[in-house]
Amino acid sequence: MRLFGTDTELLEEAGCDVGRIAECERGLVAGLLEGPRADIHVHIGRDQDGHELDVQGLLADMDAWGIRRTVIFAPNDPGAHHDFADANATVRRSAAVAPARLMHFCRVDPEVSALSVMEEAAAHGACGLKLHPVAQGRAPESAASIACVRRATEFGWPVIVHAGFGARALADPLLHVLDAVPGARLILAHGARGDARAVCAALADHPGVWFDTSLATLSDLVILPRERLIFGTDRPYGDHATALQLIGLAARLAQWSEADVRRVLVGNFDHILGV
Repeated sequence: MRLFGTDTELLEEAGCDVGRIAECERGLVAGLLEGPRADIHVHIGRDQDGHELDVQGLLADMDAWGIRRTVIFAPNDPGAHHDFADANATVRRSAAVAPARLMHFCRVDPEVSALSVMEEAAAHGACGLKLHPVAQGRAPESAASIACVRRATEFGWPVIVHAGFGARALADPLLHVLDAVPGARLILAHGARGDARAVCAALADHPGVWFDTSLATLSDLVILPRERLIFGTDRPYGDHATALQLIGLAARLAQWSEADVRRVLVGNFDHILGV
């Protein structure tokens, strides 16, 4: 049996009562859609693979699902000079449409003018950095990537690092990054999907490590510390309905309290971004 792409054997291994899955599948947890929530992971613009989302579409999504605030950043659209200049500019303009609701991160290729791109982004109000080691082919523990994490930390920015599809073993590389930049705050996208157990064992108690829930597996979410989970959708690749249902299922299977659910849906977002 599979649920959200996850073998239920993994859920049993994580200590969950899989007999409750049918009940969970019937819909969202009662009350989950009440109260504030925020989304840490949305791409604005057009990806090289054709996925796209504009700011009006995002705001409509946010209104429909009661999302109070969203972090936006560029998709994989590095541009002719591979420096994400145009894509970052699109993100900045989009954030300006609804500045009370949209916060923007800068995206870079660590080896293409990254530090100057980050300086410009900081001057235009960016509040975080997005690194995609798979799409840009730059290992997170490379000298160039660490230089970006160090500069982001100097700005006071958290850093979202792609840690999902296509990512290799991550626990040791991320430990290297954190050793090199002790004050870094890393948000591991997609719940560190594919290496979540090793990452959790090595880093779950590290004060600088967080996990976003976008496109994560259910079996990973029930073992990751809820104090470090931040709700995300990965729009336009994911959607709000599925992302919220995933939180509802994890909450039931792992027996989260209402306070835990609120923490995942908005509290941890507010904390890491100083909202």
